Amino acid sequence: MKIIKSISLLVALASSQYAHAVRWFEVEIIAFEQASANALKEDFSIELTPLPRKNIKPLLLEGFNNTGHQLCLQGSEQFIEPNLIKALTQGNYSTICNPDVDYVAKFDELPLTPRVEPQEHMNAIYLLDKTQLNFTNKINELKRKGLNPILHTGWRFPEQSKRRAPNIEIIAGKQHKPPLSYTVTQSGDSFSALTRPFDVEAHNPQAHFQLEGQIKIHVRHYLYVTTNLDLRYEEGQDTRTARMSQYTRVYSGDIHYLDHPKLGVIFQIRKYKH
Repeated sequence: MKIIKSISLLVALASSQYAHAVRWFEVEIIAFEQASANALKEDFSIELTPLPRKNIKPLLLEGFNNTGHQLCLQGSEQFIEPNLIKALTQGNYSTICNPDVDYVAKFDELPLTPRVEPQEHMNAIYLLDKTQLNFTNKINELKRKGLNPILHTGWRFPEQSKRRAPNIEIIAGKQHKPPLSYTVTQSGDSFSALTRPFDVEAHNPQAHFQLEGQIKIHVRHYLYVTTNLDLRYEEGQDTRTARMSQYTRVYSGDIHYLDHPKLGVIFQIRKYKH
């Protein structure tokens, strides 16, 4: 028994030493809509193939879901089930705000930054809290220029190879809910088509947020950032999608800017505890 405990202790110590031997970084990101350009000639009406969903880590989804849960606990009727609102007489929201509910789907527009508890560790990838972000002045600068920031967030992560590094799922901005479509079929074996009943089936197309996509950061001597983001925007009566796909080698500490006619991204990768 003592031998087994000794082996377990050695394994734990080795794992701990390995975790601290791996370098950790944090990234801070701002995504914003570009100002419309009347002379813009790019055609974004081409149908885009869906981005592959491989090795996805839904950090922001979890963060925004936590934000909705917190708003529910604070009594926001938008996040409380409608049939329960009238039953709330004591204001005890904790009994009805289930943390497992899909609160993200209830947002008409996601907040600029998801709410999370501040963390300081090197155990697993985690989102940064608003108080741990440094780009508030840049948000204000963008707004002064008439630009619309739709996401300001960041996360801490260990150095990983391209194969092992996860694709961090990105969601931001307004929720686009396509209108319902219907399929009408006629059932029954009646000889007369006039007497046969009609079956109406409603189809609810998948909703999408204004900004969706993935960002991967991996290390191979240098830091590399792979960005695949889809921005939805209105053009007349239509909703179109523009894609930003970039692969960039970066240095820690430098502030980088990714440019696209419809989307801008500012980010910085910083060393964490090394």
